[in-house]
Amino acid sequence: MTKKYVNGNLHSCDECLIDIRYKLKSKIEFPINNVNNEPSDESSDRKLILEMIISKLFHNIDGWMERPKYAKTKIMTDLINHGQFAEDEMESVFKGYEYETTDFSDEFIQEHPEIDFIEIWKRLAMTGMTEEYPNVPTEKKYNFPTFGCALLIAVGYCKADVEALPCPDCDLEIQNTPENCTWGYERDLVCPKCVNERADEFDMKGLVRKGNPPHHGHWTTQEPELVYTGTDYFSILHPFCKKSPREDGKGVMSVSGVWIDDCGRVTLSLECTFCGARNALKPFTKDGEISLLNESGAVWKRTESRIYELIEGGENERVEFKSSMRWDYKKSSLNKDLEHEITRTISAFLNLSGGILLIGVDDFGNAIGIEKDLKVLGGEKKNLDGFGLQLTELVNSYLGKEYRKFVCVSFEMAGEKNICVVEIDKSPKPAFLEYKGKTVFVVRSGNRSQILDAKEQDNYIKMHWK
Repeated sequence: MTKKYVNGNLHSCDECLIDIRYKLKSKIEFPINNVNNEPSDESSDRKLILEMIISKLFHNIDGWMERPKYAKTKIMTDLINHGQFAEDEMESVFKGYEYETTDFSDEFIQEHPEIDFIEIWKRLAMTGMTEEYPNVPTEKKYNFPTFGCALLIAVGYCKADVEALPCPDCDLEIQNTPENCTWGYERDLVCPKCVNERADEFDMKGLVRKGNPPHHGHWTTQEPELVYTGTDYFSILHPFCKKSPREDGKGVMSVSGVWIDDCGRVTLSLECTFCGARNALKPFTKDGEISLLNESGAVWKRTESRIYELIEGGENERVEFKSSMRWDYKKSSLNKDLEHEITRTISAFLNLSGGILLIGVDDFGNAIGIEKDLKVLGGEKKNLDGFGLQLTELVNSYLGKEYRKFVCVSFEMAGEKNICVVEIDKSPKPAFLEYKGKTVFVVRSGNRSQILDAKEQDNYIKMHWK
């Protein structure tokens, strides 16, 4: 993934994680620094660095929420093999963030087939039993904090060139980092001051922003109130609504979306009619399963990956297919010249109004994947991370680092094939491309990327940016 920008805001970055994993693999010693980025012999600084390393690794293990025991074993094994930290130091860190819960993981459920978990959950829900009830088993999990970019920068573990931008709400200058990026669809920046001022709006930064309905709730100081309103209707109220016309000062939450996940959970996305505050609720489902029915009563089928919808729509002014980035299917060999065609398409979308480039889809709309590309990547990382890094490097080298924030790289599955999805936003200024030894200006014309001559280029820029 490395860095991912949305609307020019850095909302995710894993460069520090890549560096941590590299040091583990290469057995390079982790520097022990204080918050002034100075070498330290203090045990408290050593513990903080170890906590930060474990937290970063823990939160980035696939399925860590459902495999806490595996995650701990994996991390401790890697750190023991690395050799810098003692086993009792690691155990102390895990113990410090350990807690017991009846919110069982898939791992715990599989290890205890003798326990009727559905019955336990029903008893908890119906009788209000607490987790301390003697006949209810508990699982040990770990609640590691998420160490933000500010600390990583302070102790020298973040090497990124972080820019300062104004908070869109109060104009206070803040760092363009993921921790200052809202969790809503728009991915706006927001400073800690404004986050604190939103405490009445469910203590969750970003939920008041417009965009996709929220699918995670966080009520904290507020508790929803369900009120029966007649027949088979009920309303959901929340306290402390800043714009409520009601005498009790409560806001009325309306359902703005419904989510159903693979675990059979139903999520009601809610938005206040008065103040726009957003949250979510998850009702219990019978036997942990639910079927969504269509008008005929048949079980609704889940929609496929958006890849199929994009492919079905074909290439057009906003969508382009490329079979590969490096592997030449016609010659059955490596061909780095194909990278120029990738950057040419990206450049064209930057100079239009954005678009989507699918790498791993041929001209006929067949999802052939990027597996052959992965095998011929340079360096050690012949995987999706390596592919993303190579694509980022192409943008940096042939377009310029300032355009990187407008190019978002992700990967989706089409059947058993990995497809690279490159989403490009419109650039706020003309983007010039270094293409086969020349500086050119590329635009999108129908389903083609076209290089303009000097006169066409000048007219196009005047029409679109001046």
